[in-house]
Amino acid sequence: MTTIDQVKDQLDLVEVVRGYVPALKKSGRTWKSPCPFHSERTPSFVVDPDRGTWHCFGACATGGDVIEFVRRIEHLDFREALQRCAERAGIELRPPSAREVREREAHERLLRANEAAAVYFQAAIHGPSGAAALTYAKKRGLDAATVQAWQIGYAPDEWHGLVEHLRARGFTDADLRDAGLAIDGDRGLYDRFRDRLIFPTRDGRGRLIGFGARALAADQDPKYLNTPQTPLFDKSGTLYGLDRAGEEARRADRMVVVEGYMDVIACHQAGIRNVVASMGTSITDRQMTLLQRYTHNVVLMLDADNAGSEATLRGVEVAAGAAEHGLAPTVDWRGLVSYQDVLKADIRVIALPDGEDPDSLVRSDPDRVRALLGAAKPVADHLFDAVSATTDFADPRARSRALEALAPTVAAVTDPVVRAHYVQKMARMAQVDERTVLALLNRGRARPAAVPSPRDVAQAAAHGASTTPDGETQLLQLLVLRSEARPAGRILDPDTFEDTTNRLLFEAWREFRELDEHLDELDDDVRARLDAVRGLANGIWDPDAIDAKFVEPRVSEIAERLRLRRAQARLLPAAVAVATDLAASRRSGSSDDGLVAEFDELHQRQRALSRRARGGAAVESEGAPAV
Repeated sequence: MTTIDQVKDQLDLVEVVRGYVPALKKSGRTWKSPCPFHSERTPSFVVDPDRGTWHCFGACATGGDVIEFVRRIEHLDFREALQRCAERAGIELRPPSAREVREREAHERLLRANEAAAVYFQAAIHGPSGAAALTYAKKRGLDAATVQAWQIGYAPDEWHGLVEHLRARGFTDADLRDAGLAIDGDRGLYDRFRDRLIFPTRDGRGRLIGFGARALAADQDPKYLNTPQTPLFDKSGTLYGLDRAGEEARRADRMVVVEGYMDVIACHQAGIRNVVASMGTSITDRQMTLLQRYTHNVVLMLDADNAGSEATLRGVEVAAGAAEHGLAPTVDWRGLVSYQDVLKADIRVIALPDGEDPDSLVRSDPDRVRALLGAAKPVADHLFDAVSATTDFADPRARSRALEALAPTVAAVTDPVVRAHYVQKMARMAQVDERTVLALLNRGRARPAAVPSPRDVAQAAAHGASTTPDGETQLLQLLVLRSEARPAGRILDPDTFEDTTNRLLFEAWREFRELDEHLDELDDDVRARLDAVRGLANGIWDPDAIDAKFVEPRVSEIAERLRLRRAQARLLPAAVAVATDLAASRRSGSSDDGLVAEFDELHQRQRALSRRARGGAAVESEGAPAV
């Protein structure tokens, strides 16, 4: 039994969940309550103490073990949740190494330096030098309570004011440099932020990890300046306002993403509090993954200036940018559709009226913003509208270019019904038949010959040859052994992996581009699993033999099959429990319409999952063995 298994074995799942969900009530063999991760009236959250698992059969459509529950309910990463559960179980995890202790202490020093800097900036905005900054904030509609609540401050127009302030409080030059608060110059260390309005940026747990700073002088460049990449702050993996919007997004079961600091603050001040900002950048896959901790329903509120711009529609090439510059990839329109399809998220887009941004519109007419949010369109529909608005449909070449622009997005849709809808829409738009559209979507999608079919695998196994590894291992092999898998792998949810050690290995792979350089930071179980994953390739299933252009589709296919299989496995015991309760109710001569409705609903879900699983047979015939 691994340490992780020991932790789970020592904890009573029902007791842990009831500590967060007092409404949890016994229902036959299982326990039920309204889901704590989204708003609902009919209880769909089920805890199965015999299996040691929980599952939401409603909007979340997810589940896991006790560690995963604590991770989600407290917004922790897996390691933090494991530590929390181990402490509750009275089990001591592997003691941290001397290097880990040093890193943790340095991390805490940087957090304290940021907090001290925030106090300095707050004091400055209320002092003589901050009068212009405070006047600007008031002109932008921020009242005194908002300035105080969001800790908005001012960086004085001085070269060494903050440096001297923090040195006097015991922080070293290395602390200031590593926190991104100061820069090395020819004459020593100097303040990074000068004559700027300051927006402290906190993570989902409320820790102050960096700052955003807006220029006050018209000729000051750049207009917005952020803390650089530091051990605490990574702009591509941060959402401004998440510490305040997270719980509201969970209650509303929807998160709204805007671009700037003022957009977020204005929305919150107007009472629309499930709003965060990507801080002026195109949304990244790490930000999308972060949002999934709170809700699967995301609305992107875009300025009219760039909602349909060529740059926004084109997005960013994921693999090239990430590999060449070491940056987190940006999710383009195709990526958003893939993410939405794979995780069953609902990603929608609204384009504001011309001349408006979220800040200006919410201050002048918050009810209109609420109405626009209610009418948000699916991301693919927004793309169709944006392409249509710039296409001359009288020109056949223009229609052809429109189809080319839309093809990657529609090709990324795996749901056959939804995909058929967009194929029909493309055909009507371009004034062609659907076969032409399908030919465009299927162009270049030749059958990969390097990977054997399920029949080949079965025949080889019958003759004593090596059999294929399980689906989770296949997926991990692709991620670990093939660099082409990284773009598709980074948008996977850790819930794809049911095995806890597999999930830890996946999270390590997603965090560290070069795993071998961070082996000493992995748990013993994870290192052992990594070695096993690397050594399991054989003549029947060999990830290295897959053509490069088929690696990404294979990752998505295997992940989808794993999700279907797990959903079926979780649904069956729930259906059996309801059927048992229904039979007992009928034997006693009573009638429970609620149980009948619940049984019917579960039965329909089972049938739907079975249809989807059968629909995947065609995928198997094109390559990957069944998982």
